[in-house]
Amino acid sequence: MTGQPVQASSVVKVRLSGADGDVDVMAEVLSRSPTVEILDRSAPYPNRRDPGERVYLTVRVHPEAQR
Repeated sequence: MTGQPVQASSVVKVRLSGADGDVDVMAEVLSRSPTVEILDRSAPYPNRRDPGERVYLTVRVHPEAQR
């Protein structure tokens, strides 16, 4: 055992980065998809080197999407 937490099957960590409104639009598009479920969404963070912001999502991909 390595002591590292195990990532659940079908769960993906996603970082969205871009203009403030664009990040919200993309998160909304993902939330409406029948093949993914957004489990968690972080607060927006300002990008360090680029303009805009970033958010982190934890997403579950439903089995029917993996065919």
